[in-house]
Amino acid sequence: MSKAARDSARAVIQARFQESVDRDISGLAAQHCQEQQWRAPDGTPAAQLCRGSHEAVTRLIWRDFEPVWDEVVYVYDGTRGEQARYLSAKLHLTVTLAAAGDELTPGVQAALIAARQALHALWLVWAGYQATTTDALAHAVTEFEDVR
Repeated sequence: MSKAARDSARAVIQARFQESVDRDISGLAAQHCQEQQWRAPDGTPAAQLCRGSHEAVTRLIWRDFEPVWDEVVYVYDGTRGEQARYLSAKLHLTVTLAAAGDELTPGVQAALIAARQALHALWLVWAGYQATTTDALAHAVTEFEDVR
């Protein structure tokens, strides 16, 4: 396989990743905060801070994301589990951040690390699944051969 074919397939997969996997969970986060009656340290209902937080939380999680291909292998059974774990971690980060009044407390930092780890795990499975299920993108994974 040529390096150009590999790089081209990888570029297609990378371009689709965020749009395909990231979802707005701010409404669910607001509902959770409202049910728990959580308030930020200044007394603001945490649910208010959750509403409309999707873009900011997404930027926070994805800010330092770099797709790593070394660990990507063919995946045959889908991405549902990793997708659910990522969205759960994003939800946890959103409510933790709102309850902290949008401050980067140790709890928020731990939730952010967990969300970034879930994103990385999702990337590995999602990229592998894309290469596995799409012939044109199969060249993205070099699991069984060297790139020349």
